[in-house]
Amino acid sequence: MKSLKIGLAMLLFALVWMAGGTEDAEAVKGDNELIAAFVRNGDLWIKRNNQEKKLAGGPFIRNPRWSFDGKWLAYTKGEFEKELWVLELSTARSSLVHPEGGSRFQWSPSEEKLAYQMNGQLQYVDARSPNKPLGTADGIGNYSWLPSGDGFFASSQSELLPDGWTPIILYRIPIKALGDISQYITVHVLPKQSDDFFAVGTSVFKWSADGRWIAFLATPTASLSADSNTLCVVSADGVVFRTLDEMVNNAQWFEWADRGDHLAYIAGVGREATRNKQLRVLAVTTEKAAEYTPKDFVDQAFAWQGLAHMVVSRAVESKEGSGLSEAAYPYLVRVELENGRQKLITKPSKKHGAYNPIALHSMLAWVKYNGAEADVMLADENGRHAGEWIKRLDIADSYYGQWNWPAVLSFYCSK
Repeated sequence: MKSLKIGLAMLLFALVWMAGGTEDAEAVKGDNELIAAFVRNGDLWIKRNNQEKKLAGGPFIRNPRWSFDGKWLAYTKGEFEKELWVLELSTARSSLVHPEGGSRFQWSPSEEKLAYQMNGQLQYVDARSPNKPLGTADGIGNYSWLPSGDGFFASSQSELLPDGWTPIILYRIPIKALGDISQYITVHVLPKQSDDFFAVGTSVFKWSADGRWIAFLATPTASLSADSNTLCVVSADGVVFRTLDEMVNNAQWFEWADRGDHLAYIAGVGREATRNKQLRVLAVTTEKAAEYTPKDFVDQAFAWQGLAHMVVSRAVESKEGSGLSEAAYPYLVRVELENGRQKLITKPSKKHGAYNPIALHSMLAWVKYNGAEADVMLADENGRHAGEWIKRLDIADSYYGQWNWPAVLSFYCSK
């Protein structure tokens, strides 16, 4: 793979401290209509403009997710039960969708319909009648809505037989055919188990902005998937299938740009986020690739800013064998993708870190966390004029340093 390696000396020369200041984050937001759903003390809140409002009480609310039009929120409730709920913002009325449906759920990209999956069964409901499933499909390994919202892209469940695991089939399922496997459209069959490829499941599926490609992780058995999974792409017609790289089982760590066929991901095996994690960007059609993480550093989360820039959460790489005990707090860096130039957005600190960068039109948000308290910061797209916008956010779960901040924070920004 041809790559654009940014050496440490060049990085230190290019890094520029961009002062944050203490300005009111509302001044940065300007006229943009920005709403955040967040979790505080296990309860669900929203912030709109400069007003905060509690919407639903816990215990242990997590995973707030907006409907496509910003009129509904879906969320989970309960640390172990994972009840699935929907809430209509205009009435603040919550409704239970399913007492066990909160593990995998997704809003339709075009309607107020919510899909969820339990034990290999996929169902979807209308948000206004959440207790009446509109369709059901069995034997589903994982799924995502089609970009049009008129069906699903799904994988089958692999089964262990005496001669090995059955291959995984990728389907396109028209919404009217849900439940009738004879009408599922086979897009591609993944390779059988071999020394070069082993998968018994998949992650969710993510479509490129041009609609030509689908990215996903092919995952081995649970004990292996924590450390290494195969990042794959398949063309929308199923003709072309490629394995791209190895990475951890973290669906937040691969994302398409909002235009074209550019895919960014955090590469590197091993479950620790503090070692061997590199930001790479690939133009899938041409296979032109670039790497942006300097030697002795790790990248742990990122956000696209158009096709020209990216913001990444970066930290000094921990020493081999030290695990998380010597993990450094991450800071934000803005990368120019064409030439590799990089600039500091937040200053490296031994007191707090900058996590989960989120691009919001002309703004940039992230989580500031010091090991005990978490706040949401808001700045302009270059990271300037930063200020606290939400205080006392619940602390997200971390798996070997892989932080799941979307479980407690979700933005809706109207265009």
